[in-house]
Amino acid sequence: MRTNLELYGTTDVPVIPKEVANERLELLKSNLSGLLCVHYMDQDNDLINAVQKAIKHWEQLRDGEELE
Repeated sequence: MRTNLELYGTTDVPVIPKEVANERLELLKSNLSGLLCVHYMDQDNDLINAVQKAIKHWEQLRDGEELE
């Protein structure tokens, strides 16, 4: 992933409001919980990995961290 400097030409990029990120994180974590409740042989591992990646992404946005 590119840095803010590479993408925006500056490191002074506004932080995503915590309440927006937290709402998305709640939805993602709720969805992940449902996906993990299924028997492990029936789980959609690609979807589980995508949801986990999205959780990490929104946590980084919320916390103002550089994306990896």
